[in-house]
Formats: sequence, structure tokens, C-alpha cells
Amino acid sequence: MAYDDELADRIREVVHEEPGMSEKRMFGGLAFLVHGNLAVSASSQGGLLLRIDPAQAESLVNQQHVRRFEMRG
Repeated sequence: MAYDDELADRIREVVHEEPGMSEKRMFGGLAFLVHGNLAVSASSQGGLLLRIDPAQAESLVNQQHVRRFEMRG
């Protein structure tokens, strides 16, 4: 499954002025990187992959439609 083009366009609208922003196809999705570090991605599995502060992880995954991303699993 390819990433959602509409979602990618919505991400672009939000991040386009971020200094050091670039796009790269990764893991079948489209990743948005800040100075080479993954920040957010339109996932190939559907949905949004978002890098967050680990200290906020527990409170965020308790929200509806939110789950942890697992590499290779």
C-alpha cells in the first residue's frame, strides 16, 4: 500500500516553512525530515507516523485511534 497523497499534502502545508525540512520515501511511506531526522511521515500502512517526546508517550497512546509504531512487527 502506498502512502496517502492527500495526507502528505496536508503535512506539507504544516511543515513547509520549517528550516531544514526535506522529504524522503522511507519504509514505503513519505517521511518529512528536519535536518535529516524523521519528524513525521505519511505511513504506508495508513495514517500518520509522528515522532514525539518519549515522556508524553503514555498519555498519547491512551487516546482513541493512537497506537505505538513497531518496526518489523
